[in-house]
Formats: sequence, structure tokens, C-alpha cells
Amino acid sequence: MLGYKKMKKIIMKNNKLNISKRLIAVFLAVIFLITSCNDDGPESPGVAPTIPPSSSFEMDFNQFPEDGGSAGGRIATAANWSHAAVNVGVWNLIIGVATVVPVAAFKAAIDKTPEFIGSNTWQWSYNFEVDNIQHSAKLHGTLVSDGVNWKMLLSKAGAYTDYEWYSGHSNSERTEGWWILNFGPVEARPFVRIDWNRNVDNTVASIKYTSTDPQNAGIGGYIYYGINEQTPFNTYYDIFDNQDDNLVEIKWNRSNHAGTVRNPKFFGDTNFRCWNTALQDVACE
Repeated sequence: MLGYKKMKKIIMKNNKLNISKRLIAVFLAVIFLITSCNDDGPESPGVAPTIPPSSSFEMDFNQFPEDGGSAGGRIATAANWSHAAVNVGVWNLIIGVATVVPVAAFKAAIDKTPEFIGSNTWQWSYNFEVDNIQHSAKLHGTLVSDGVNWKMLLSKAGAYTDYEWYSGHSNSERTEGWWILNFGPVEARPFVRIDWNRNVDNTVASIKYTSTDPQNAGIGGYIYYGINEQTPFNTYYDIFDNQDDNLVEIKWNRSNHAGTVRNPKFFGDTNFRCWNTALQDVACE
């Protein structure tokens, strides 16, 4: 038979083992509870990124001075302004038709609330309409070391699902960035690259659309729009035709609408042609 002291040691050893097992069980239960509490989704690393302003995506063609419908009565005296207006109008038409859906999707996202989905990424999910046709969008914003990477996935019932219409990047201050825009799910090829920058109070800003369409003979051509605080002209368009290696320069004053245009290919020289506040041709000062 075992002696009293030996029996006592065995009992004490078993008690220690039981206590250890109970502590382990309690520890595992706590871990399980903590894990269960986090099953609602990934933990957000902080505040969601702010979407860049709509001016980073959509060029403002409405800033160019209009004649109020009276150009027909003075075409001969408004040739310089008219020539500038035609050049701007061509790009306005091309961009306007091809960007209806992505521009609408971008603007609709600005007042929506995002959800954190993990991997430093927030998602804006919402519906919007274009010509009374319902679309759905998922805009992803992913924090990276130098700012935010963006990706827009668009869907239309019976047509396409989660098509990546455009992607881009903005710096942390939202003062510069770029977008890569595709034609759409039917053509499924690149359309334009958009480069943009601005100062914090938007007194100086620019946006540039460069053709990236491999089927466009003038790929690499661009239209570049900007505002500044210079005088006498504080707004401009540079329109470059890569196929003809020709740069059209248009400048005007946003307040009084006087402006100037230079087009070497059309005019046959490098001189500027000017118009006054009534959009009539005048000699450049």
C-alpha cells in the first residue's frame, strides 16, 4: 500500500492538473467570445477617405463664353471667337457622349456613406439612373502610402455586372491625381487618361484628357483646361492634335469674356487672334 505522504503528493499533483485544465478552458472561452464579437466584419483602421471633387473627373465646358445665339448676325466679325468655340465644341461632344454613365456614377457617389470591407478599403454601394435606366455602382477607395487608389465597378441589369469603368489615384490632400477611363462594356477598350491638380482653395486648377484609345489615329492627343489668377486671361484650353502635330491655344477672361486663339495649322502662322468683350474680332494688344 502507498504511504500517507506519497498519497498526499499524488492528490496535490492531480489538483494542480485540474486547476491548469480549468484555467486553459476559461482562457479559450474568453478568446472565443472575443472572436465572436468581431464576426460583424473587419475592424476599420480609421476615417474613410474623401472622394476627390467632381472637377477632378469632369471638365467644365460651360466656362467658355457663349454668344447668346446672336453669332449668326455677325459671323464675319466674330471669326476668332467662333473658331475657338468650334475647337472646344468638338471635344465637348466627344467627351460628353462617352462619359455620361461614368460621370453620373461619380457624382452620385459623393453624398453616399461608405462601408469598410477590409484590406484598407472602403466601398460606396448605391444605385443611380441615366436616362431613366437603373444602374448600380461600387466605388472602392483603398488607402495606400501616398494617398488613395480608386476603382469604380458598374452594373446594369441584363447587360453587365461589376464592369471596371475607371480607376485612379489621388494624393492624401486631394490636390492632384489621375483617372484611367474606359469606353464601356460594349467597346471594352481604353478611352482617356484624366490628369488633374488644384490648389486647396481652387483658385488655380487644371484637368487634362488624353486619348488612350488604340483605335484612334490621334492617340496621344489631348485637351487641357485650366484656371489661374493671371491677367488679362485667367482661363485656357490647350488642344493638341497628335496626328497633325498641331497645338491650338485658347485663352480668355472669365469675367469679361475677351479672349485670344492661336492655331498654326488653320491660320498658317503662329500669331494670336483676339476678340473683345462682345466676342467681336479685334487686334491683339
